[in-house]
Order: sequence, then structure tokens, then C-alpha cells
Amino acid sequence: MGDSLPTIQARLKGAGLGRHADRLAELTRPSIRLLPQGIADAALETGQTRLGGNPDLPASTRWPEYRGVPQSFIAQINLADVQQYDLQHQLPDAGLLSFFYDAEQSVWGFDPAQNDGWKVLYTEASVDVGRREFPAALPVHSRFRPITLQPHREITYAPLGTELEAVGLSPDDGAAYDELIEADGAPLHRLLGHPDPIQGDMQLECQLASHGLYVGDPSGYRDSRAADLRAGAVDWRLLLQIDSDEEADMMWGDAGRIYYWMHKDAMRERRWDEAWLILQCF
Repeated sequence: MGDSLPTIQARLKGAGLGRHADRLAELTRPSIRLLPQGIADAALETGQTRLGGNPDLPASTRWPEYRGVPQSFIAQINLADVQQYDLQHQLPDAGLLSFFYDAEQSVWGFDPAQNDGWKVLYTEASVDVGRREFPAALPVHSRFRPITLQPHREITYAPLGTELEAVGLSPDDGAAYDELIEADGAPLHRLLGHPDPIQGDMQLECQLASHGLYVGDPSGYRDSRAADLRAGAVDWRLLLQIDSDEEADMMWGDAGRIYYWMHKDAMRERRWDEAWLILQCF
């Protein structure tokens, strides 16, 4: 997909969105598409960017757990591999980001009481890491096959939701825009940029749930605190999106995706323990 500003504007105008083309183009963000390269062999390099398999961690790092059960290892990103694609310099230039998630997928992100159901770990490049065996208590169905990933630059469009509210799209405009931005080429693994949502806006959900409001039903959105918190929803940024991937034996709900989010200030200050996870599925 062409990613120059004139190309983006032309695509929007061609979809009948000329009146909003400039503003919609301004809301686009560069993303790092992580393209699966197939099941990795036994010669997998230490610290390589990939899905699944056994993680590479410092000897001193404790395997994350959720309610006494080891979490699934989801992915690791070697930041030196993706640094040239991080056009907004949101991530460290080097080191390893490792992602974990509840082995039983009981955590969907709408319950503040479940905020220990995932983990993002950062290991500095100067720290030695080694291949870690799966804990014996990790269920077999929660162990995923290793799939190597190749980073690729891709422009993403803001999905319908929090960031588009100020644009003022009509229902017809919204339908045309939604059709235009629909991504293809699943699985859609993505680092940074805008997400590919399945069930709707996630930024407000992150903002409210991370501030203690249960949003698994309308009660959190109607809470008296929600109005004051709502303005901060635009400050949440996608960190990592992992799609269901048959090659890796990953299936999130009913062919869904998991999304790791961070507030922009937390990302800038490298406060990885403040990441928030959401699971969406069809």
C-alpha cells in the first residue's frame, strides 16, 4: 500500500472521502507489519524475532504466572531488527521485548482485577539471555510453535472510534472509510501503528479499565468517573497485535486477536509493566 501523503489522500478521495481526506491522512501512523516466515527449525537464533517456541530470557527472570499457572509465551521482538522501521522512535533501539498471556485465555482486558493476566518484559541488549524450557505446569495446549517474523513497514489508518470522533464522519462516510481501510493478508501481526480491530474501539476500554472501571458491561462507561477519564483515551498506543495463526497453533477465542496497548507516556518512559491487553474475536 502506498504510504506517501499524496497517495494516502488520493486513496481517501477515491473512496468518496475528499471532504475529510486531509484530516484522515493526518491520523495515519507508521506500523511494523510482522510477516510470518514459517515454522522455525532447531537452529533458531537466540534473541530472534518470532512467535511462540521457547523464550530467550535472562537466567534471573522469573516466568510470569497468572493465578498460580505459568502464562503462555506469545512472542519476542528483537528491537535491533525493527529499529529502522520505528519511524517515530517509540521503542528502544536495542534489547528484547517478550510478551506473555494467560494460558487459558480467560482474560479479555475488561476487568481491572485481571491486570496480572499478561506480561511484557524488556531485556537490555547488554544482558545475556538463554533458551528457557517450558514450565512443567504450563498446559500443552498453551505452548505454541515457533514462527519467525520478518518486519515490514506499513502505514495504518485510524479505525472507527476514539481518534475519529473529531473528524465528524457521517454514517455513509464511516461505512466507506471502514471498507477502504480493511487490511488483508492475514495473519495480521503488527508492532506499533493503528490496530486492526474486530469488535470496535479499544482505546477507551484501555483508559477506563486501567483506571479501575469494569467495562465488561455498560456499568463502567456510565460510571461518574468515566466522563473525566474519556479525554485521555486518545493517548493510548498499540504496542503489539498478534493474530490467530494456524502455523503457530495460536487461536484467540473465535479466530480473534490479542492486542497489547500502552499509554504514550508509559511507552516513552519504558514502563512496560503498565501495558494493557485486550482480546477481541469474531
